[in-house]
Amino acid sequence: MVITVILGSNSGNKAEYIRQATHLLIQQTGTLAAFSSLYETAPWGFESDEPFLNQVLQLETGLCPETFLQQALAIEKSLGRLRPSEVRYASRTIDIDLLFCDDEIIRTPSLTVPHPRIAERRFVLAPLNEIMPGFVHPLLHKPISQLFAECNDPLTVKKLPG
Repeated sequence: MVITVILGSNSGNKAEYIRQATHLLIQQTGTLAAFSSLYETAPWGFESDEPFLNQVLQLETGLCPETFLQQALAIEKSLGRLRPSEVRYASRTIDIDLLFCDDEIIRTPSLTVPHPRIAERRFVLAPLNEIMPGFVHPLLHKPISQLFAECNDPLTVKKLPG
């Protein structure tokens, strides 16, 4: 199975948190199949002076999606991620969101795949469009490139060199 995730960080050494999360994901879940460039954007859904760095990874794994999610949450915690229950969006050392699990549709109490807000978020669509523009969203039945072109999110997303 190929699981597509987005990593995000806007606290501390953001690039290092993304590097460490990538290393731990490979170590604990599978093989890195593809990865996007790093992208910088303003926070989405809350105010902060610190911009986010984001990167999309595709990992080939033998884990089921629920087990992969548990590993991702443990990695977040090991890298200092706090999840205050009263705040939905806040600054964070690392965030790992599952976007796709092949072309499966999953609805459980702990996991929704595809991620329900992909089409609303330019910071997700830009790196997805870089590495998988032709992938067809299993619920929206449109390729990523079309979702990116149609996205009304006003946030500026800047691809970083390197």
